[in-house]
Amino acid sequence: MRKKEKRLITLKDPRLRKIRTELRNLLCKAFELHYSRYIKEMDTVRHDESLNYAEKKEKNLRIYFESEKLKLHFSRSVVHCSLCGRRDLDLVYNPVLNAWYCEPCYTFNQQCQHKLHPPGIYYP
Repeated sequence: MRKKEKRLITLKDPRLRKIRTELRNLLCKAFELHYSRYIKEMDTVRHDESLNYAEKKEKNLRIYFESEKLKLHFSRSVVHCSLCGRRDLDLVYNPVLNAWYCEPCYTFNQQCQHKLHPPGIYYP
């Protein structure tokens, strides 16, 4: 379910910030591990001589769609900024774009979008 309003998650305590950053780093490592498994699996299927072209194509497409689904969910997660990728900052949720941004990226995008579109359309 998509949230309907802008949301800011901040932590003041430096120890909690460090714990949050380390958890985010751990989740990023887990994502990289799972994503690399998909790439290796696709490579294994491509070099499998027992499969014909249609079977290889079908298996590779299935693996590719699973990996893209994982990448999409990770890119929209609260683990990192959707623009710069930083994991150590407080994040702001943009409900229109369904993404999390660090405060500097959110402010920069908001200023740029106000020049192109009426205020409040993409960055409330």
